[in-house]
Amino acid sequence: MRVVAISRILDEADIIEAFLRHTAAYADHHVILDNGSRDGTLEIIRALKDEGLNLTVFQNIAVSINERAFNTLMYYHAAAELQADWVLCLDADEFIDDRGVQDGLRVALDHTMREAPHRLCLALPYFDYVRGAQEIADEPIVPVRMPVRRTRANRLRKVFVRAPLDDAVISNGNHGLMLRGTWLPAQGLPGLRLAHYPHRSLYQMAAKSAKGWAKIQAAGPAEITRGTSRHYRPLFEGLRDAPQTHLLDARPAPARDDPRLVADPITYRGGPLRYTADTDERMRAIRGMMGYLDDLTARYGRLIETCPEARAMNDAWNRDVTRLM
Repeated sequence: MRVVAISRILDEADIIEAFLRHTAAYADHHVILDNGSRDGTLEIIRALKDEGLNLTVFQNIAVSINERAFNTLMYYHAAAELQADWVLCLDADEFIDDRGVQDGLRVALDHTMREAPHRLCLALPYFDYVRGAQEIADEPIVPVRMPVRRTRANRLRKVFVRAPLDDAVISNGNHGLMLRGTWLPAQGLPGLRLAHYPHRSLYQMAAKSAKGWAKIQAAGPAEITRGTSRHYRPLFEGLRDAPQTHLLDARPAPARDDPRLVADPITYRGGPLRYTADTDERMRAIRGMMGYLDDLTARYGRLIETCPEARAMNDAWNRDVTRLM
């Protein structure tokens, strides 16, 4: 049995090394598609590849959302080029947690493949781990630093998918599998889940939300209407309209006795870190947002330079004057 992980990434320097080392304990190979990282993420990945981790890295600098196409492209690369039997669809802030699986993930996947060949994908619940409550200051390994999770799983699930499958499509966010135009129901595997670390610092979350919602807006009004990644919108608009509220005011840490939280550290399987620097999160956030702004404006300039209709529309917008007072 051959297991391959696939991941899209963008500016994940604080977590990427721990994520790749941990996932390597479960997967034979990891396919990565970088969307234009500027914060040192690629340098860390290059060092890990030089060290011997089995990594394939692509890059597509997308200034608008195109997750489904990227996820599906990586799936077919894993299936066709790497002969995957299972493809683990993971974001860089999601860590496999198989403590509740007898004999571990790989044995369970092998058993499922042999004993239930009709099960083409598994749906994993994922739990958000939070900052503040019992957080271990100065610990560079994020899953070790943040041992407290929320008691309820997220409403959506993430999928691990059998391979090879013809006409398969992996959804935005890795939340589902479409096969020949139909979304497949997916069952879970008892005890298997993901630990999710989306909010690791105020500045990391601010930059993530700013880039995330900007990509939705750059994709056009239809994407906004569909509700794609709408969870980024409130923080994006808050940063736009009142950044001091989100970046200067200290947020209270969750109470230790909050019934919605439980100390439940995962078993981190990646070993020590070698390449993750102690980075100023404010400067890392600025680098990431400026990198995205650079890519976005460069694409915009090329568009109006090469498309007369876009040039005419841009000129019309630039001439538009509205009296405010």
